Amino acid sequence: MPGKGCKTDRKHTPIVSQAQRRLFGAVASGQKTKATTLTKAEAKRHLKEVKGKKLPKRKRKTILTGGK
Repeated sequence: MPGKGCKTDRKHTPIVSQAQRRLFGAVASGQKTKATTLTKAEAKRHLKEVKGKKLPKRKRKTILTGGK
């Protein structure tokens, strides 16, 4: 279920932390990362969505989702 603005068939997951923003930035700039399925174009689109948003350093674990 792709989200708004996402042009792929994969499920859209927004960037929720600064750590993810750094990872997506590395992918968008062409650096070698562990995110092998993420394309440069996809990473750039996701970064454009969160431009100017204030994000936490790390995502907090929640009780409702079982700590995942």
